[in-house]
Amino acid sequence: MSSRKGKDDMVSETVTIGVSDKKEFLTRVVSSFMFVPIVVTLFFVPRYVFAILCCGVYAIMAYEIFSPKIKGRILLRISAAIFCFVGISAFVRCLYSCGAVGCGFLICTASLTDIGAYMFGKIIKGPKLCPKISPKKTWAGFFGGFVLANIGYLCLQDLLFTTCIRGMCLPIKWDNIFVVQILILSAVVGDLLESFFKRRLAVKDMSDMFPGHGGMLDRCDSLLMASIVFVLIDMFF
Repeated sequence: MSSRKGKDDMVSETVTIGVSDKKEFLTRVVSSFMFVPIVVTLFFVPRYVFAILCCGVYAIMAYEIFSPKIKGRILLRISAAIFCFVGISAFVRCLYSCGAVGCGFLICTASLTDIGAYMFGKIIKGPKLCPKISPKKTWAGFFGGFVLANIGYLCLQDLLFTTCIRGMCLPIKWDNIFVVQILILSAVVGDLLESFFKRRLAVKDMSDMFPGHGGMLDRCDSLLMASIVFVLIDMFF
C-alpha cells in the first residue's frame, strides 16, 4: 500500500514539474519579445530621447546591483556597475554612429541568441557548457543560440544592409558573416559574465521585473557585451 502511494506521489511530482517547466518555458519565450516595441521605438523617437531612456535603463540596473537585498561584495558590485555603464554607453554610441538600424541589429542579435540558447537548452539539454558559472546552460543551448541568431541575420539581411531608414545605413563592413559570429559569441560571453556576477553575489535573479527573465540586467547582459564588441570593431577595424 505504501509502495503504491509512493509511486503515485512520484508521478504527481513529475507531472507538477512538467507543467511548471512548460509554463516557465512559455513565459520566458513570450517575455523574450519585450525588445520588439523597443526596436520600433528606435525608428520613431529622436536619438536624444532614446539616449535618455537608455540612462533610465542604466539607473534601473544600478539599483538592482546595489539593492539592499544583496549584502557585501562591494568591489564586485562596483565592477558590475562599471560594466553596465560601459555597455550602455557603447549602445548609445552605436545609436549616434549607425542609427536605429545598427541598434536594431544589436538587439536582434542578442535577443535571438538568448532565445535560441534557452529553447534548445531546455528541449535538448545534454552536457553543461560551464557548470561552475551557470549550471543550467548547455552546449545544445550554446549552438542553438548561434543557429537562431544566424537564421535571424539571414532573414533580416536585406532590411539591415540595403534599406536606408531615416537616412542612415550600416557601413558595408557589417555585412559580414564573420563579424556576426563574433557578436553572437560576445552575447554568450555577456550572459556568462552576468551569471558569474550573480553566482558570486549568491542571487538567482537581480530582480523580478520580467517574468521568466529576472531583472533589467538579466535581460540586457548579452546586449551590453555585444554593444561593447560592436563599438570596438567599429573603432579599430
